[in-house]
Amino acid sequence: MRRLYPSPADVEAAHRIYDELAFPPPPPGRPYVWINMVSTLDGRVTLGRGRIRTPLGSRLDRTLMARMRVHADAVLQGAGTVRDAGYFPGVPDDLREWRRAQGRQEHPLVVVITGSCTLPLEAPLFSRAPRRPLVITSRRAPEERVAAVQAVADVEVAGDEQVDLPRALAFLRTSRGVEYLLSEGGPTLNHSFFAGGLADELFLTVTPRIDGYRADLTPVDGPSVIEPLPQMEPVSIHLHEGELFLRYRRAVEAGRGGQR
Repeated sequence: MRRLYPSPADVEAAHRIYDELAFPPPPPGRPYVWINMVSTLDGRVTLGRGRIRTPLGSRLDRTLMARMRVHADAVLQGAGTVRDAGYFPGVPDDLREWRRAQGRQEHPLVVVITGSCTLPLEAPLFSRAPRRPLVITSRRAPEERVAAVQAVADVEVAGDEQVDLPRALAFLRTSRGVEYLLSEGGPTLNHSFFAGGLADELFLTVTPRIDGYRADLTPVDGPSVIEPLPQMEPVSIHLHEGELFLRYRRAVEAGRGGQR
């Protein structure tokens, strides 16, 4: 692996580049949010709208994805991601002791965002979870679905027709003590984060592959242009066997303490 930015240098332990991440303090009233995604070279995160199940990223990308979770108080997924994958986003064995030494549970809290509570409750995320997940939903979710979810997860209502994301984040911070939140998608949820000014960082792996299908989703995919366009600045860039590992942070306006 080669680090391209900052300070170009060779990196021996490629799988450890995110083991010692440092983040700014969380903003008032919500967690610090970073998003992790993988895309093709032409900017697609699905293949055939999910019909093709070939993993986009390499084994190294999947390893880094898992190891990054060690820094999170909670890992968040949208309902679409849970329905498509259903995996439990846990921490690798060799990093659990580090979390215990920090006085934290071995695995982050798993949070699922769903407006309808339509979830695959038999998925490993629920059926094999070593820690009871939290599902945040809206009032439009049918009572019978909410009751079914409550058998395998804690449930919090935040919003009427859809989940109110700022309210959900405020709940995580004040009621669950979540200061650092990792979101693993999907694209629609990412759009909501950026549109609401709630995304602080984006980790994006770019694979040397071309999709070419116009209907496939991008890392941040929604119904409208986000205005003003969120401005990001690079934190680190690594290259390994054709894959780019990008870390971007929301840019701070010159002369001001806030973020764009």
